[in-house]
Amino acid sequence: MMKNTVYLILTAIILVFPSCKSQESIYEEYVVPNGHSYPGRALDVVTHSGKERIEIEWKTGADPKLVKARISWNNDTEGVDIDLQPDEPVVRKMIEPLDENTYTFLIRTYDARGNVSVPVEATGTVYGEMFESSLQSRRIKSRLFDGQDLTLEWDQADHTDLGVRLTYTDIHDETHTVTVDNSATVSFLPDFNVDQPLLYYSSFKPDSLAIDIFQAPLISTMIDPNIYLSKDTWAEYPLSGDVESVNGTYTLRLMWDEIVNTGGNFFHSVDAPNTFPCTFTWDLGKKAILSRMKMWPRTDNAGDRWNRSQVKRFEIYGSLAPNPDGSLDGSWALLGAFDYAAPSGGPGGSAATDADIALARAGIDFEFPAGAVTARYIRFKAISTFITDAEKEANNNERVLISEISFWGRLIR
Repeated sequence: MMKNTVYLILTAIILVFPSCKSQESIYEEYVVPNGHSYPGRALDVVTHSGKERIEIEWKTGADPKLVKARISWNNDTEGVDIDLQPDEPVVRKMIEPLDENTYTFLIRTYDARGNVSVPVEATGTVYGEMFESSLQSRRIKSRLFDGQDLTLEWDQADHTDLGVRLTYTDIHDETHTVTVDNSATVSFLPDFNVDQPLLYYSSFKPDSLAIDIFQAPLISTMIDPNIYLSKDTWAEYPLSGDVESVNGTYTLRLMWDEIVNTGGNFFHSVDAPNTFPCTFTWDLGKKAILSRMKMWPRTDNAGDRWNRSQVKRFEIYGSLAPNPDGSLDGSWALLGAFDYAAPSGGPGGSAATDADIALARAGIDFEFPAGAVTARYIRFKAISTFITDAEKEANNNERVLISEISFWGRLIR
């Protein structure tokens, strides 16, 4: 019986000792062997970046004796004190104003006796005007004005870009503000007034924990209504008096097949005496105010390049309703009259310089004067070519060869 009693007492002592040990472990981090007490330090510190400010937060842990904390920076030369409450599991402190910079903060906690914890270090960034001025709004990849509505295609957004805020005026002088999400790739702005600017900027959040949103500098841009006029709607529109193509092979539609500098791919008028001046007509399939054009002559034959078949003087007419009898009358408006020379100023042909040939292959640009009228039907009047007087008298083979014509202008709906 005595042996059993002793055994039970020893067992109880063994079981109680670890239990006491586990209870003491809660306070081990606050107690050192010489009796000095260290309050519980800041746990899980997080910094939240802001504009000329920063917020610092941490958990207080299980130490109920904490009464104060101090956050210091700039090598402990600056700091703020915070009163702590016993039932405050999370501490948050906003520090402002601060200069734009990256800071290292030290957080120390205190108990009522003035004992101080082991310092905890945290790094955070404060943003300001320098950062904000460096931001760039999302880039507009392309813009298309169809005569009434504007379609914007956006480049891929930066991961910190929250979205674009844009403002525009419609044709009724009403202002609209639109927010473009960073996942959107296209924006459609109906009834856009091209005489008023498009205003826009992107908003940014430097990181997911930031407390402030930053704006890129405002962009003000005018939308150029002049676009490249696609040729998928172009069609021949022969009128009485128009010149025909040679043997029906080198037809007018070869002027808008988007193929240049290729042998055999050009419009070729008939070879006949007294052809000039001559006209040919086509339908754009859409209404437009033309702003410029580019023309490619035939370039693969020295006898035609800057010579007998390259048009030198010509006129472009436009109409919405041409006289069906083919008359170049009041139903047509003169859009532009043009005359030009080779870069070398020479006669061309086999004597054409490298610069002459390069220009012909690149295409020759022409600007329409401001104030041109709206047109759908185009009439090209060829007045003369680069043929020399000697060749004209000898062969009388002046004709029109055009590889391609392109127009730019403002679509009208």
